[in-house]
Amino acid sequence: MSRETPQPEPTRRQWTGFWSMIVQQTQNAFNDKAAQFVLVPLGGAVGFAVESWAGIMIALPFILFAPLAGWLSDRYSKRDVMLGAAFAQLLILGWLCGAVYLKNMPLALCGFFALAVQSAFFSPAKIGINKELVGSRHLGFAAGIQQMMAMLAILAGQIAAGVIYDKRYADAGGTPDVAWSAALGPLAVLAAMAAPAIFFAWIVPRTPSQTTEKLTPSVAVQHFKHLGALWADAGLRRAALGIAFFWGFASFINLWSVKLAKVLTGGQEGFGTLSSWFMAAASIGMAIGFGVASFLLRKRIELGWVPIAGLAMTVAAFVLFIIPPDGSLQLLEAAPLGVSAAVTAVLTPGIGGFLWGITALAFFAALFLAPLNAWIQDHYPAAKRGEMQSAVNLQDCFAGILAVAIIAGFELLADVLKISPLTGLRYQLIFVGFSCFVATALIIRLLPADFIRVLCIAVTRFAYQIRTSNKDRVPMKGGVLLLPNHVTYIDAFLISTACPRPVRFVMDDAFMEKRSIRIFTNIFETMTIRRDQPLEAIREVIRALKKGDAVCLFPEGQLTRTGTLCELQRGFELIAKKAGHPLIPMWSDGSWGSIFSFERNCFFRKVPHRLNQGMTFAFGEPIESRTANLGNVRDGIMLASSEAIQQRFQGRSWARRRPSAKHPAARAFRQIDEAARRRMWANGHQIGMVNALQQRHTFHVLKDEPIIHELAGLFVTFPDLFRAEIEFHDSFIAEPEATWVGGDLLRSQLLSTQINRRITLYDFGSQAHKPIERTGLCHCPCLAVDGTVVSMSMPHPPGSTSHFEPQLGHIPHSWGKLLPGWHLQAAADGTLRAHGPAAPDDGLPLPDGCTLDAAGFLTDAPQRV
Repeated sequence: MSRETPQPEPTRRQWTGFWSMIVQQTQNAFNDKAAQFVLVPLGGAVGFAVESWAGIMIALPFILFAPLAGWLSDRYSKRDVMLGAAFAQLLILGWLCGAVYLKNMPLALCGFFALAVQSAFFSPAKIGINKELVGSRHLGFAAGIQQMMAMLAILAGQIAAGVIYDKRYADAGGTPDVAWSAALGPLAVLAAMAAPAIFFAWIVPRTPSQTTEKLTPSVAVQHFKHLGALWADAGLRRAALGIAFFWGFASFINLWSVKLAKVLTGGQEGFGTLSSWFMAAASIGMAIGFGVASFLLRKRIELGWVPIAGLAMTVAAFVLFIIPPDGSLQLLEAAPLGVSAAVTAVLTPGIGGFLWGITALAFFAALFLAPLNAWIQDHYPAAKRGEMQSAVNLQDCFAGILAVAIIAGFELLADVLKISPLTGLRYQLIFVGFSCFVATALIIRLLPADFIRVLCIAVTRFAYQIRTSNKDRVPMKGGVLLLPNHVTYIDAFLISTACPRPVRFVMDDAFMEKRSIRIFTNIFETMTIRRDQPLEAIREVIRALKKGDAVCLFPEGQLTRTGTLCELQRGFELIAKKAGHPLIPMWSDGSWGSIFSFERNCFFRKVPHRLNQGMTFAFGEPIESRTANLGNVRDGIMLASSEAIQQRFQGRSWARRRPSAKHPAARAFRQIDEAARRRMWANGHQIGMVNALQQRHTFHVLKDEPIIHELAGLFVTFPDLFRAEIEFHDSFIAEPEATWVGGDLLRSQLLSTQINRRITLYDFGSQAHKPIERTGLCHCPCLAVDGTVVSMSMPHPPGSTSHFEPQLGHIPHSWGKLLPGWHLQAAADGTLRAHGPAAPDDGLPLPDGCTLDAAGFLTDAPQRV
């Protein structure tokens, strides 16, 4: 989390400024790379080995002027620094044109160095202004877009410059004398293109300066002071080292690909074009990678992608080592034949395979960098963004110089061992792959929770098709206590997937008996509660909230075995009062039925009914800490359950969907209006979310039972949604282990029948809440109002082997437990009404004297405490 106070949503003016900055930095990157890819082959044509010097000249200004660039970016408005950089680039490109016109390579190299100096001063301003324009919430997206556009500009610049220079050089005869004129034209165009960047820099909003520090001679030599400040923060240090690894890697691959092109072409005709092909492949991969990263980070900055990308980089490097690069020479033969021939060559495995390998390696490298870049920008102290970014740039340049030195060392080693240059370059890829592996192993060790969370979230999204409702109710900054229902053993992963910010969980110590769970709780900084010592855990939760964490506490204290909300425990009340942070009730709809839930009366030991089971998570209205109590939190959770199911059934397809059954109730269902049809689909789903009538099981009913035509949700949509079977009978038959559903007609037959086998009866009759005493009969009173099922009793679920309170499926003088998707409100006349997606707008009136007790039972007895 950022250390700063929450920022409001960026204004239209700020977004305009952001996109203007993107245009300027894209043009700046295009000109820099295009100038480089004109001067490198020009140097080769006139006898200067520019490619190695180019890497040093690009990195050196970031080393020499890093403190001064950071001071300038913090001391003045970053917009003004960007405007000055735009003017400077125009003048420097004019200088380059003059140097080439005079055929003076040393003077041209000075101009090239001046371009790198301009970039050194431009970089802290363009990166530091991101958060000031778009805020923390959009920073992951902004950083990804910024990097993607820079890569696209680099791609366009290197292709355009390399190909245009090669064509002009070849058409003019390919001699050293004509090389100067071949380079002058492209450089003049670049100078003209630099002028519009001044306008785009000018329309960026002026941001405030962050410091009043005056310029002194010591500012220019504070390299290690700034690095020390960066390294003093463990998080910033680790992120900066990861970023430095990327830029060392990128510098290595950049120079390596140029040297490979030189070896393959002998440094003669085609050198510029082939090096452009290699760099184009890398730039395309990075541009796509940054674009994908921008999408992945659009909701929050997720560091878990870093080790995943690192593992992919390792594999890609070793695969690239296997692919022979000399097939790429055929690209030079295909390119003059036109775009179609070039595309065909690239798609041919023996020719374009090496390019695809470079593209894949660069793609994963971009995915490696983007989260680190966004995270570190979000965590810079506001007054030192320029200083910190310059320190990062300085470290990156050291990494780039180290990469150049490593390549030089490999070349020297190849000479000593009498290895051919091409073979030596190929074996350098083994070093790249091994380096990626080591870096990734270190990152996984530092970020195990982020790594596992991304993997689990990806699997969870695929398996459960998670949707969310009202996630904007979760504040993006500051402490917040989430209070969801608890249905499955994987609720932590499901909630982590649904929540827009990282979450810490509170778990009962009883779950820690399983070693696999202990491993995950340690990784995810889970807080445990011992029932005999709850106060210490409560204090730890309060500390986490005051620190600004999002904490999830399951207020039921145990997994539901009925599918309904269990009785809430009081621990959160003390937490709320002491911490003073908002509470967000939650509901996960669709979790019941997962193999990790108690559906079918067991956890795990069952085959899932279906894959890609859809789930909806609803975030309820925030509850102020000072008003939080058992009653309003329970009401908030049940209201969230209504919103979750409402979200599931809001599509028009549900209003038009027809059941597959052919019995009389299904035929009558087809005649009702669309609004009522949608409500009945929702009611059928509610029935399937509790441990009463079982999915894919058979239940029995009397043919002449009147409630068949009244309860469409029970007899039409529930069987259709959950593939339950209905058997119709002329009279009651006491088959063993049978499940019967009925009303007053079935009740009257039962009372006159001797039962000596276990039978389960779901009683929707007018006297349902009055017990029936019969040996072997499990009487489950239920309540339906105006043709809609509101509550159901069920057999008592098997008890837990742990130290949890037993959960009851039915109690005397009750109509059963309130189904998920209902919330109760008192009407103006004092009657209690049930509201939800299965009810009309004014709700459903409940029986007189009906109350909801603490365990969720609708009862006509005085409320239990």
